[in-house]
Amino acid sequence: MTQTIHIALLDYNKGQLKGLPKNPRFFRDYRYEAMKKSIEESPEMLELRELIVFPYDNGRYIVVCGNLRLRACRELGYTELPCKVLDAKTKPKKLREYATKDNVSFGETDMDILTNEWDKSELQDWGIEFAPEKETDEFKERFDAITDDTALYPLIPKYDEKHELFIIQSASEVDSNWLRERLGMQRMRSYKTGKVSKSNVIDIKDVRNALEDSDPQPQAS
Repeated sequence: MTQTIHIALLDYNKGQLKGLPKNPRFFRDYRYEAMKKSIEESPEMLELRELIVFPYDNGRYIVVCGNLRLRACRELGYTELPCKVLDAKTKPKKLREYATKDNVSFGETDMDILTNEWDKSELQDWGIEFAPEKETDEFKERFDAITDDTALYPLIPKYDEKHELFIIQSASEVDSNWLRERLGMQRMRSYKTGKVSKSNVIDIKDVRNALEDSDPQPQAS
């Protein structure tokens, strides 16, 4: 049975009825504000989808379905609301079922249709959320497009145009070990690449220091 009930007689479900746990639903601030805006723009929706309430004490009612709508309507200045009043003999298990099913979405949304055939700005105004658009990584796209045939040298994704690249080629482990020892390349960083078995990176300051330290000192005359 639907009745128009004074808002002062409607209580949030705080677990005060044995067998009916506290309402678990909440909205983040921006979602809550979107719901308030929706009620302001389409108040007739309150008639089409009433609160579902249970009579429990001295003419008062617990809101089983619609606690957040009740909160929003109070803030918007409503003094009475249309409510579907449940039979006082309704079992707690049934109340739990109503509260749960009221918030379950059984269907799925085809996001392609929603994005391409509906007005996205309207949907966002009405509370529909869209996943944020992915940022484009231009360097990664260029790097992924390079093949062994088109690569001019072994690329290391971490080092973009911000660095100048010098290459010393080594096909021998003996030569590689000699270079490491000669330049003191303990701080060298190694990267696996698809063009060669491994690329080694060392800051030019470390190379400069190693070379300066190894320069022969002038002998005293």
